[in-house]
Amino acid sequence: MRVGVMDGDVDTSIARVEAARGALGPGIGLMVDAHGTFSASEAKRFAAGVEPFDVRWFEEPVSADDRRGAVAVRSSTSIAIAAGESEFTRFDFRDLVEIEAVDVLQPDLAICGGPTEGRRIAALAEAYQLELAPHCWGSALSFSAGMSLAFASPAATVIEYSLGGNPFLHELAEETIEVADGRVGAPVRAGLGVTPRQEFIAEYTRKS
Repeated sequence: MRVGVMDGDVDTSIARVEAARGALGPGIGLMVDAHGTFSASEAKRFAAGVEPFDVRWFEEPVSADDRRGAVAVRSSTSIAIAAGESEFTRFDFRDLVEIEAVDVLQPDLAICGGPTEGRRIAALAEAYQLELAPHCWGSALSFSAGMSLAFASPAATVIEYSLGGNPFLHELAEETIEVADGRVGAPVRAGLGVTPRQEFIAEYTRKS
């Protein structure tokens, strides 16, 4: 769930997480994402406030450019810190790992350098015993690429999948992404396993 500046203040974000946990009950993973909108002090106060609510991870608590702030937030809480969707190449991820700013690496293969660089980032997660959760918020192509990386790495346990209104995810490909009981099957076709629908491409080409 999204938290941060959209809520107006830290207390409102904490209250929303408490309400979400109350509605979900125990046993359902709950992740929060501030999209880098908290300051380090706000993120620390938020993390302290939601620790009783069994938060699975706290994503992008501060700006991706605020490395010192990220370290300060992680050192202040027992909640896992996730980051990386805005990072480029394995060297950025190496820096995050070396300064101990992150618990969950989230490469976006459309940003970080593609499947080969993604596999190198996954190797960092594996070597440092961190979690890998590819950022798949985009098209059916980027979802399939991230899913393939996740299935190729023992460090990955979670695949991000949007149920929101995104035609590039839900309508671009001829194939249907099958998600049942929170699980998705491993890809079995060559390449990305996605066939773009030509009529969809033509429709959006006209609109541009």
